[in-house]
Amino acid sequence: MGPAFVPSGASLPLAQTAKLSVSLSKSSHLTSSTRRCMLTMNGQSQQTENPAKKGKKGSDTAESVDVETVKTEIEQLRTMGLTKMYEIENSKELQNLKVELLGKKGSITSMVKVLGKLTPEQRPVIGAIVNEVKEELEQKFELRKAEVEELEIEKSIVDDKLDVTMPGIGRMPGHVHPIRATIQRAMDIFLDLGYQLVDDPEMSPEIETDYYCFEALNCPADHPARDMQDTLYLTDDQKYLLRTHTSSVQARFLEKVGPPFGIVCPGRVYRRDALDATHSFQFHQMEIMLIDKNITLGNLRATVIHFLEQMLGKDIKVRFRGSYFPFTEPSMEVDVFYKGRWLEVLGCGMVDPAVLEKAGYDPTEWTGFAAGFGIERFAMVIHQITDIREFTNNNMQFLEQFDFPYLRDA
Repeated sequence: MGPAFVPSGASLPLAQTAKLSVSLSKSSHLTSSTRRCMLTMNGQSQQTENPAKKGKKGSDTAESVDVETVKTEIEQLRTMGLTKMYEIENSKELQNLKVELLGKKGSITSMVKVLGKLTPEQRPVIGAIVNEVKEELEQKFELRKAEVEELEIEKSIVDDKLDVTMPGIGRMPGHVHPIRATIQRAMDIFLDLGYQLVDDPEMSPEIETDYYCFEALNCPADHPARDMQDTLYLTDDQKYLLRTHTSSVQARFLEKVGPPFGIVCPGRVYRRDALDATHSFQFHQMEIMLIDKNITLGNLRATVIHFLEQMLGKDIKVRFRGSYFPFTEPSMEVDVFYKGRWLEVLGCGMVDPAVLEKAGYDPTEWTGFAAGFGIERFAMVIHQITDIREFTNNNMQFLEQFDFPYLRDA
């Protein structure tokens, strides 16, 4: 569980796809033919954008796409990307350009959607061109990244001249990091409720097996979470990987210790994601699991509300929405109304009987619930931080603005 991510291979929600398609259709380098194609993707036809045209004969049929035109558009995107790439002399701007072109919602990645408008004979041709351009740009970006980093070092040497004859200024004292503070604050809430902390290397390894990360949690082999685009596998047989969630700790504890128990499991997790203001390949999660006799949905609801009120204040509103996770049934997403808007903050549900059976326990005797959330998500909401990259920039000006009085005596 934890923060919601769109897994690779899954379709974007219709509203997001339409927004992306309209954005691309307005690009100056796209011809009218490709613009019309982008507006018809995922069922979002031109007639949806202009209701006045409904009812006209032939209005439901999208225009055909000329292959040569599509090839031209892809080449224009490639040329534009290379041109901008070599104009940039800043690492952050270069990364932003890479996400704009090659990210999950990038301009070149989105060109794949044109394939749906082509004949079966044309699709392999355009698909191969898109893949070649993506591979070329990936390589060029890596080379340019090294060049830009070298330019930045040279610039810093010139700009940050140091008089080595001046006396030293001493060593600055350390400061509690917002992530560490958020973990401690959330963890203390559950420890006060009697939960047991599980974060040792034996029960909570960051290098995990496919079994504990997926199979033991009722994730079938074809589940999107197993996709190479989401999971960082360490071996060719995909047996070992960097864990994608801390739910694997729950599977290990359930199998090796057994009920009754209540555990809280914080830890670092990894996913194959492009780095931008709201996503990272490395972040932190915290999950809880309670297994006992006669545990109900009411117990889960009361626990979640108590936790959120302790984290965000008593004046929040909480709502539960039906959702899906392979290891809980029923499953829910939880939103809070905080500082004037609704925010999705965690996922939860009753432990699926199949998970209990997999660990060797009778689901008619034992029941329980689980919940999970992203630490960075809570830290950004509480402290009004807009860019997740700030947490790893080691910027003292950023870190020194926070004060955590509840940790002073910890």
